[in-house]
Amino acid sequence: MTSEQIYFVMTFVVVTLAVRYIGPLIGRPRTPWRGAILFGFIIAFIGWVIGA
Repeated sequence: MTSEQIYFVMTFVVVTLAVRYIGPLIGRPRTPWRGAILFGFIIAFIGWVIGA
């Protein structure tokens, strides 16, 4: 794996888990997995495009 791929995967995992589990800590309802994964993918893709 190249460093860009590693960065993409790490960003995807961190953002997805953060969206899924941080919401209830700040008083928001828990985000469904589908929405968290989609948002994580979008953020990781934007980071990958900027870094490429």
